[in-house]
Amino acid sequence: MDIKSVDLNLLKVFDALRKKQSVTLAGDLMGLSQPAMSFALAKLRALFDDPLFIRTSRGMQPTARALQIAEPVQRILEMISSEVLPSTGFAPEHSERQLVLCMSDIGEMVFLPRLMRMLDRQAPRLRIRTQALSSEQLEEGLDAGEVDAAIGYFPRLLNTSIRHQALYSHSFVCIVRSNHSSIGERISAEQYQAAVHVAVQAEGRGMSVLDRELAAHGIVRHVRFSLPRFMGVPFLVAESDMIATVPLAVGRRFAEIADVRLVPLPWEICGYDIHLYWHTRFHHDPANRWLRQSFVELLGDFSPAESAVI
Repeated sequence: MDIKSVDLNLLKVFDALRKKQSVTLAGDLMGLSQPAMSFALAKLRALFDDPLFIRTSRGMQPTARALQIAEPVQRILEMISSEVLPSTGFAPEHSERQLVLCMSDIGEMVFLPRLMRMLDRQAPRLRIRTQALSSEQLEEGLDAGEVDAAIGYFPRLLNTSIRHQALYSHSFVCIVRSNHSSIGERISAEQYQAAVHVAVQAEGRGMSVLDRELAAHGIVRHVRFSLPRFMGVPFLVAESDMIATVPLAVGRRFAEIADVRLVPLPWEICGYDIHLYWHTRFHHDPANRWLRQSFVELLGDFSPAESAVI
């Protein structure tokens, strides 16, 4: 193969097909029509003398040759993007760009008001779209450039092309209704285990750390309501004698919107770190760098006692 015959745009098409495993979806990512993508795929097949992607019931699956060159192609594209092409800079005060962030529903409640106030001052035209994704979906989104950054707890995010930075740690607290009949300023271990609980069971999220910690202490909760999200928790607690264990900053926000109050846990429960995630491909991208620095500044005054699952 003569390197003079290699079109860089064909490598971008190959990378898009590898990620999306669909000519149509890859075309959407590239901004090309389906006929244009099909033509580019035909040129790729001729260039490598291999089908590269075979249509199956599970989409366009890569051949052995495609799997062999996938990582080198991605590496080449990342190097060109971050080290070869000149940066055009980023002016947040004038940008009308939409940034896509991954965070949970509780992250939106705790973090987005801070972000909004900062954007009002520094980037009034910038637009934000949030998504709540699993680790697998987030990995795909960051890899495809469909997600600019994520904040949260994603211990299963093992892709070596995804970078991360610890932002802060958090602790847990118990919430009860304000006029609870038997729980005062403190809750005993016996009261905690005898109580009926509302629990959040978001798979792969930080609350799994709480479950492991309670199990390590031999604590068994009587869970009546198990929810996939946090937003229903304070209203169930406010209308009953049930209790819930939530991140401290989340509990504080709940106390502002519902008739609940905070009570310290009767045990020392280890917390965990919240991380900022981004893809290596965008490590030197001016907009992404500004976004990451903004996150660090926004959360700089979050002490461990005030942090939350986001």
